[in-house]
Amino acid sequence: MRRGQVLVVIAVLLMVMLLLLAVAIDGGRLYIERGRLARAAQAGADASMSWVGEQMATLAVPRQTEAAGRPGCVPDAGYSTPGATCTATPLPQNIPQWLTDDDRATLVSPPIRETARAVALDYAARNGLRASDPQVRQLEVVYPYAYDPQGPVLRLLVRATRRATVLLAGLLGREFVDLTAQGLSELPQR
Repeated sequence: MRRGQVLVVIAVLLMVMLLLLAVAIDGGRLYIERGRLARAAQAGADASMSWVGEQMATLAVPRQTEAAGRPGCVPDAGYSTPGATCTATPLPQNIPQWLTDDDRATLVSPPIRETARAVALDYAARNGLRASDPQVRQLEVVYPYAYDPQGPVLRLLVRATRRATVLLAGLLGREFVDLTAQGLSELPQR
């Protein structure tokens, strides 16, 4: 090899190494950003369904209180023993079994739906996913609009898309990449 060729090979290899380093940095940063986005969406979904669970318990309390005052209802493994005036009664911790169809319809009524949405957005914002952020392209909360009598669970989905800057914008022809994540939380209603 001639003496000048070594400098050309080193210069080309240095450029390739810098390119690979930039790809690794961009890829790692995008991976971390997507993880943050997914955690924020899941936090919003979980907090909102926790609030819906509290509403579910509130709806079940009057029937539990009424059942506790009836004579002959003694809990066993899953249901209380039928007595003179008592039919099979669910244990207090089995809240979905205490709900009526009217209660389940209440859990998807507009006031509950709006509050569940607000709670999801609040907790997503507490975790860095604010709807007012200009980088947030989409922030959607999906909660049932109507009661499904056959549905065994209530589902709440938080779907988010955030725009992230790419350092290698010149090579890729794009300055931004859209990252999408979602958080799903479920609560049994039967």
